[in-house]
Amino acid sequence: MPETRANTLPAVLEAYVAATTRLEQTHAVLQEEVARLRAELAGKDRELETRRRLAALGELAAGVAHEVRNPLGAIQLYSGLLRDECARQQVEPALQLLDKIEAGIQAIEAVVQDTLALAPRTRQRVACDLAATMQRAAEAVARVLAERRLALAVALPDGCVCVEADARGLQRVLINLLTNAAEASPAGARVELRAAVTDDSVTVSVLDQGQGLPDEFRHRIFDPFFTTKADGTGLGLSIAHRLVEAYGGRLAAANRPTGGAEFTITLHVAPPTSADAEPIATPHFTAA
Repeated sequence: MPETRANTLPAVLEAYVAATTRLEQTHAVLQEEVARLRAELAGKDRELETRRRLAALGELAAGVAHEVRNPLGAIQLYSGLLRDECARQQVEPALQLLDKIEAGIQAIEAVVQDTLALAPRTRQRVACDLAATMQRAAEAVARVLAERRLALAVALPDGCVCVEADARGLQRVLINLLTNAAEASPAGARVELRAAVTDDSVTVSVLDQGQGLPDEFRHRIFDPFFTTKADGTGLGLSIAHRLVEAYGGRLAAANRPTGGAEFTITLHVAPPTSADAEPIATPHFTAA
């Protein structure tokens, strides 16, 4: 009996150590999973709070923009009448001042348009030709890229791929993201626009080679009126975020492991139709 106990004890100890090791490993895995879930929950809470702020701000912005637009229209009318009178009398200094006044009016009108885009509304989601929309957006930012001596690499989806969106709105989103990417990239760098297709969704990515998104500001980049630019309105990314969500999609931002930022749009695939057959003019936008 003593010999049997002596032979059994090491086996019991070995089993105990093995069980303890497994428990420690399981505990560590559970801790990692809890930390991941907490981070994910915090991210979802931030997204929900952003949606709430955008909804509340959109309702307020719509009323304010409407009140601003009425007197702004009167100013434009009287400015035009004054220009005609000064032109008849050939008052050149007054005409030069009117040019500056009208430039200010156009700037205010652009802010009003962007502010109205935050207002809650129902967006008609139709089958939008993704490749055509990406091409139009790329053409619209060609001048901005050329001025900054940047290259644009576009990877279009294979075949005819349609997404549930509004072509004008989606084009506006892409122009905004591409312009931001151009402004963030150093001269001689490359901006990328590419699409990846799965069975029921499409991911459109805009990548730059800039310094990336600062950690302390990353959770605020979609907040209305938040901007790190000296001349930005802080509305561009908020509008893009609101439009993509109106299409039932998602707009996300992250830093690339190799440097720079990546903005990703995820949309639902739609059956191809002729809804987006005619060319659509490039809409006005303000990059934030």
